[in-house]
Amino acid sequence: MKITFVHSTLPEDQYRVHIRCQNPAAALQASGRHVVNLLTLEDFIHNRPPAVEVCAAADVIVIHRYLFENTLAAVARWRARGKRVLVDLDLSVEHLEPDRPGYSFWHKGILPQPYLNGSRPVYPPPAEQLKWLFKMVDGILVPTPQLARVYFAFGRVQLLADYLNINEYLVVPHHKPDDRQWLGLNLSGQAFSSLYRSGVLEGIEQALSRSSRLNVLVTGGDSSAMHWLNRLPAERVEAVPVLAVENYPAVLSRVDIGLVAGWGEFEAHQSPLPALEYMAMKIPWIASNQPGLQGLAEYGCLIENSAAEWTKAILSMAEHLESAQQRAAGAAYLYALSQDAAENIEKIERTIRAFEEAG
Repeated sequence: MKITFVHSTLPEDQYRVHIRCQNPAAALQASGRHVVNLLTLEDFIHNRPPAVEVCAAADVIVIHRYLFENTLAAVARWRARGKRVLVDLDLSVEHLEPDRPGYSFWHKGILPQPYLNGSRPVYPPPAEQLKWLFKMVDGILVPTPQLARVYFAFGRVQLLADYLNINEYLVVPHHKPDDRQWLGLNLSGQAFSSLYRSGVLEGIEQALSRSSRLNVLVTGGDSSAMHWLNRLPAERVEAVPVLAVENYPAVLSRVDIGLVAGWGEFEAHQSPLPALEYMAMKIPWIASNQPGLQGLAEYGCLIENSAAEWTKAILSMAEHLESAQQRAAGAAYLYALSQDAAENIEKIERTIRAFEEAG
């Protein structure tokens, strides 16, 4: 096959673009059976020469997320020329909270700078446009069964899991100069309201107050998150506000206990990827008991959301950290290896070809 992945260049999208576009593209290209190209959304919308070149040659065009009125003309153009066009939706648009990245675009129609078409917001907003724009594409890709159930009513849906590039996680573990233990909390793409309601923030505060060895490493986050961090002892906190995709595994390697917190319907539809990444680094983890994570229960610690449960789980794992690390280096790590994109190349191929065969 000849496949073109169309992706955003917005900084807030780069992590998901890496997982949903770059990882499968690299695996497909490396197989020697496919020709794969990556194309920016701006070039696709404006039909610039790079878009003409790679889309004209493609059998399949996969658009990550941004199916809205600005992409409509390009979708129609290439479908009229016999191309299969798929949309990859890795989030539950209808369940976005107001303080989560992407809400202003999907629910208010406020376009990011690269996609502005005049000064007016898009109306109806993209969340409403999706319901009829799904009819303009050949199929929908999603990373979880929960999302498949959301979008099944709107078109043909295929499950394409979030696969890793396992080589990115084979970094030398960070040398720890003392016996301090580090909790890891990734706030990128998170709604602060979701984290707050999960109880993880209060749980971290209580755990730090009860154990002098515990510290917290936080990546990403907005002003609300920074305000919360100011409540913690400065000497026991390290914050990395902006983290490039390529630097993420090296920062992750400094964590002793990974925390994967979520609350609400949006999180109930999300991928188990954050826990999977900890597993790829042999890091034990604690997570909210969300549907997407229940399949990984044997490899980590799932808890019901409350400050008391988070405190209890953190302190217990910190006290028995060595045994937790041994467990993380066993079956959990082997499972993570099995989720490498290259190891699942046939599944990726079958998923994309399913739309061809159905057509």
